[in-house]
Amino acid sequence: MQNTVLFGNGINRLSDDAVSWNDLLDKIKGVNKFENGNLPNTVVYERVFMEKHIPEHSQKADEVDIKNTIADAMKSQGSNEVFEKLVSLDINNYLTTNYDYAFEKALKINAQKLSTEDIYSLRRKREYNLNKNVKYLWSIHGEIEHPKSIMLGLDHYCGSVSKIESYVKGTYKHIVDGKNQSVEPMSTKLKKSSYCFTSWIDLFFSSNIHIIGLSLDYSETDIWWLLNKRARFAADNLVDNKIYFYTNQIEREKSELLKSFNVEVVNIKVINDDYKSMYMSAISKIKLMSETV
Repeated sequence: MQNTVLFGNGINRLSDDAVSWNDLLDKIKGVNKFENGNLPNTVVYERVFMEKHIPEHSQKADEVDIKNTIADAMKSQGSNEVFEKLVSLDINNYLTTNYDYAFEKALKINAQKLSTEDIYSLRRKREYNLNKNVKYLWSIHGEIEHPKSIMLGLDHYCGSVSKIESYVKGTYKHIVDGKNQSVEPMSTKLKKSSYCFTSWIDLFFSSNIHIIGLSLDYSETDIWWLLNKRARFAADNLVDNKIYFYTNQIEREKSELLKSFNVEVVNIKVINDDYKSMYMSAISKIKLMSETV
């Protein structure tokens, strides 16, 4: 069983030039700096969009303007030592909810871009050739080089879940070199232990997933949908892989929910706000598991 890392914005926050989510949201709000309260980012974004959308203008153009603002702000996001440790792992596939290229900056090589998608990100990946070792970065929530792909609003999330569901059901269609392509249902892939890896979704069922630097907020509906779907397949004895969620603190309700979804929560203490040490510890655990494959 191979290992895959899914990382989020927590690692970005350790960089000296980290882009703050609050600052980013304030930037796209413009003059109306309303309070977010307990609103998830998905609906904060939708409020920003609806308040900025001018009916007589193109809805798509208005949204692209907002996403261009996000992309421009994220270009300055730098890398850090945790990313350098992460890329040194003997792992081929990395998934990220981040839009930036801090991971790529840690590798210090240019990527081969393999995605043809415009808005959604089922197949969005970048390839890095390191001598005989090849790494792939799957930007599952979009990337700043393609602002329209940046997934933040509720509308985009729901559209993505629909695409993911069609992929799992085997009704997903796409075009490669002018020819229509289809995929088998995930249930068939699981029974055959044969995966096409057209999408990062296959990795969620065929490899051990290590989630790090991601809070797993409930607004991440695409990830929660996949975790739930995998748990349903696991109930039918079709799933062999493991999923690990590394965290320093977690409320009991979420921990129990993850356990019911067949996800192992790995608690790592943070001492004196030293999150760097926490991430390094998590990566050491991942390294040990990847070396025992």
